[in-house]
Amino acid sequence: MTMTVNQVSLDVVRLTRKLMTEDVDRTINPEDTFVDLGLDSLKLVDLLAAVENHFDLEVPDEEVGNFAKVQDLTDFVLAARSSV
Repeated sequence: MTMTVNQVSLDVVRLTRKLMTEDVDRTINPEDTFVDLGLDSLKLVDLLAAVENHFDLEVPDEEVGNFAKVQDLTDFVLAARSSV
């Protein structure tokens, strides 16, 4: 199943919002960092697990530190899905 950039972006935002505990109605932009959105390292791990499950892919441990912004995670998903 091919997903558009917009679909992947919307899904990443939706999964991120589920884990937010503060200011949950704020607009999430691609350049927002997960720290700005109130996600600590444990919630980021939860987010990555949700992304792995939702998109049926695996995030290598060495990649985890590369996800500072929402766009970083979206880009990773797009790259991982295009290499399948």
